[in-house]
Amino acid sequence: MSPIPTFFTRKKNIGLSLLLLFAGIAFSVLVYFIIHFFAIEPQGTPGETGHTFKITRLGGLKNIHPVVSVQEIEESAEFNPIKQKMLSTIQDLKMDGSINEATVYLKEFDHGGWMAVNNEVEYHPASLMKVALLICYLRMAESAPGLLEKELLFEKPKEGEITKQYYTDLSIEPGKKYKIHELLVYMIAYSDNNATWLLSQHFDSRLLYKLFADLGLKQPVKDEMAFKMSAKEYSTFMNAIYNAAYLTPEYSDYAAELLRNCTFSKGFGKGIGIDRDSMMWHKFGEWRQPGADYELHESGFIHVKGQSFLLTVMTRGKDTDKLAAAISKISGQVFELLDLP
Repeated sequence: MSPIPTFFTRKKNIGLSLLLLFAGIAFSVLVYFIIHFFAIEPQGTPGETGHTFKITRLGGLKNIHPVVSVQEIEESAEFNPIKQKMLSTIQDLKMDGSINEATVYLKEFDHGGWMAVNNEVEYHPASLMKVALLICYLRMAESAPGLLEKELLFEKPKEGEITKQYYTDLSIEPGKKYKIHELLVYMIAYSDNNATWLLSQHFDSRLLYKLFADLGLKQPVKDEMAFKMSAKEYSTFMNAIYNAAYLTPEYSDYAAELLRNCTFSKGFGKGIGIDRDSMMWHKFGEWRQPGADYELHESGFIHVKGQSFLLTVMTRGKDTDKLAAAISKISGQVFELLDLP
């Protein structure tokens, strides 16, 4: 048993407690002056820049909510010159008949800064939705080993079941079997509608609705004409791949590698001019319906000069080639104005 404290011991303890109390007060005052006079802010929200951040978390899980993205709630002031230039460029492109509408969304990953031009406008995502289908298939593969090795037979469907494409590349052939991982390459790298159709025939559409719900997006509608998204909304898919927020890091990297092999070069590739020291993974989408404006979009991750960005450009007009030229011009100006060191 411990001895009963004497008066001297109690007095010594009281003295020590007072000393610690005054030391704590002094430290608090010191921290207060440092923060207010030297503008040092604690980590978190608000962040280092004094801005407030929005943290989007993944839904659909019982016990955890992983981070999908972190970005400033307000648009970044440092992007104002780019935004003003984009407003001017879009107006010029409208005046010369190249486009009828365009939206630009830019995000940088180091600090979560972003800006959007005409983000209230919505478009048909068209082939951009192939990225959502890719994510769903890889999600299935995570829990079903060997799925990507499964073979599917492509039997040519009836006329009109597969949407015709303006920009074409390699395509699967009727009467042949393809492994699912091969079909994913055709769908993403070559944007092949035949491969996409075949994959969709062996796919539970409820997984797509779950993907939208998990990422906090409004639910898609079955009416393809009515299904539209904004550039910022669509960028959620690309952001989720970069942050490995929905797939494992390995499958997220695999998705990015497929997107890195996208052969479309008339938009970002031409405008930004990616070199051997840079890296880009991206996807384009085209929408062509009789009697309606054509649409052409491109979204992707660009890593250049040690910095990483997400850029999505969505356009609408009368001539698809002019829309491609507009995307090229817009993306080129964005990265020129970023003035990276």
